[in-house]
Amino acid sequence: MADGAHLKTKVNRGVAWAAAAQAVIAVTDMVSQLVVLAYWVGAKNNGIAVGSIALYPLLDTAADFGVTSALIQRDDHTPEGVSTVFWFNVLVSGGLFVVLLGLGPLYGRLQGNPVLGWLLIAYGGKLVFQNIYAIPFALLRKEMKFADIAKARMAAHLAESVGRIVFAALGATVWCWTLAALTRAVVFGVIIQVRHPFMPRLVFRPREVFDHVKFGLRTAASQLLFRLYTVVDVPIVFYSFGERAAGIYGAALFIVLEPVKTISNVVIDVAFPTFARLRSDAAGLAKQFIQFTRLNLIAVLPFVVLILLVIPEFLRLFYSRTWSPPDLAACGDAARILCLVGTLRALGFVGPPLLDGIGRPELTLRYMIVAAVAVPGSFLLGAALLGPRYGMLSVAIAWAVGYPIAFAALSYLVARSISLPLGPYLRGSWGIIGCCLAGLAVGLGVSLALPAATDLVRLIAVGGAALVVTFGLLATWQGITPRSVAAAIRG
Repeated sequence: MADGAHLKTKVNRGVAWAAAAQAVIAVTDMVSQLVVLAYWVGAKNNGIAVGSIALYPLLDTAADFGVTSALIQRDDHTPEGVSTVFWFNVLVSGGLFVVLLGLGPLYGRLQGNPVLGWLLIAYGGKLVFQNIYAIPFALLRKEMKFADIAKARMAAHLAESVGRIVFAALGATVWCWTLAALTRAVVFGVIIQVRHPFMPRLVFRPREVFDHVKFGLRTAASQLLFRLYTVVDVPIVFYSFGERAAGIYGAALFIVLEPVKTISNVVIDVAFPTFARLRSDAAGLAKQFIQFTRLNLIAVLPFVVLILLVIPEFLRLFYSRTWSPPDLAACGDAARILCLVGTLRALGFVGPPLLDGIGRPELTLRYMIVAAVAVPGSFLLGAALLGPRYGMLSVAIAWAVGYPIAFAALSYLVARSISLPLGPYLRGSWGIIGCCLAGLAVGLGVSLALPAATDLVRLIAVGGAALVVTFGLLATWQGITPRSVAAAIRG
């Protein structure tokens, strides 16, 4: 009982710190994107940048190879084994950097812009550098030191956001995102090393790393497929509809799906080691899965409601300096379509950490295979069949068609693996969804009542009314208040 209470305290603190980090990261990232796109970067330059940026998450996953996940999931570590994992990661990331030296220019030539290749090569340098913090970061997660992780993430993302603005202001419009990502890696690496110093031993024992690689291959394969199906949309838009269309579509992604991913990644850091600790407790797994699902819904759904209600006013207010009215309208349409995808992804992000945490990465791989077929297949069909009429919006529509198929497959695997009780799951989720639907309904009512108001008035009135109702209901109906979050942090 004492161990269970101790774990619950750690999880509560991790969840609360995750929520705090979510707010800081989402706000700073959104503000920096807003400033950069509003003052220095138009649709065309944004399209050039996202043509490479979209591939960065795929490269991050390939550089890790999944072995650090084994450090979290397994308990039989030796100093020699951990050092061997470090040197293995150095070999993998260094090899990937060499590959990018050759493939980067080829990709730039295929897309008709050489700078795309140089952006990939520059990011390859970040892949090598991230070995500085990969092992201590994994060990912090294993030790469930979520407060340290959240603080490091907040500081690193703040540095990235400030760097993005500074680099864009200095004229590095296409490069500002890549240079900012390098800044984030340096800051994060320094903080993680301070919080959990790690110096590898000069030893490499293949037998020590074999089990990690065996586990990591399955996890890495799943992650690579995940990254693949979530990043190929931008290259498809770039190739099919050009730089400007890719810039418009990329802006919509940054407004909707990127914040959802940022928010959920912090939760995943808490979820995976927690599920690994609970892997022998079926009832505890189901209960914790429902709690993490509620957290993601609380963090994501109010944001989605806000985007649905005020995205046109938001874009006209802040982007009209560098973007044309047709570009803004198209971006708003794409963002609203992607809101459905963002909601389902907020729910779906909790599934793979659960399956990996209970030692069933092969089930995660099955889900990723389904997703890697259904989602990119939808992109290609959408661009081919709907592209002549809807342009880049065809790929956004394809997201809304293909991803629910993948989500259904994941839901089945999770429910079967832990015998998830449907009733408690629906009751735990419905309360959050109901609060947000009520906020959406009030926002729509205010919007209809102010048809002739200025964009600023509509933005404040419509968005403010929706958020007040949503968070008011969350506090009174669901008991989620600043006091409850503070209590969770204190444990």
